[in-house]
Amino acid sequence: MFLRFIKHFLRRNSVVLQQTPISPDGCVLIGDPANLSLGNQVTLGGEVVLYANERISIGDDTMIGMKTIIHTSTHDYNQHPMWRYRIDRPIRIGKHVWVGASCIILAGVIVEDYAVIAAGSVVTANVPKGAIVGGNPARIIKLREPAIYNASSSIESISDSVPRKEGYLVQYMKNKSE
Repeated sequence: MFLRFIKHFLRRNSVVLQQTPISPDGCVLIGDPANLSLGNQVTLGGEVVLYANERISIGDDTMIGMKTIIHTSTHDYNQHPMWRYRIDRPIRIGKHVWVGASCIILAGVIVEDYAVIAAGSVVTANVPKGAIVGGNPARIIKLREPAIYNASSSIESISDSVPRKEGYLVQYMKNKSE
């Protein structure tokens, strides 16, 4: 359904410059591929939409959760009709950023290094270094301890990561026994 909508949109809108082929995991780039800059070991969770009418820059070791939309365009609501003018603004996402599933990052936003964006958030303003943000619109929940992200990494590649299964009940039982 989602991909059918994207294909329908592409056929009906002359403002779309070009589209790269849809990847096997459903990720799609709309706009000029030259506007996309991906750092080393960037992971896209699947069905990520990168709407690149302006530059999208994503830093090294950043994780983008599934069904996220990164959109560089907006419209002027002070005009009638609103769609008369499209406003394109670049988006920059720093290194070691975690963008949770189903987030929307809007035109002109800068997400600084080591930030975390909670699942389902709508990011309308810049996110400071090491901030954890969430909500609609996203607001700062707290700041990460700099000692955590300033420490040297113990792994070189995302493929070296180890799954750790600690569901809610496991954590609850650990806390109860202490």
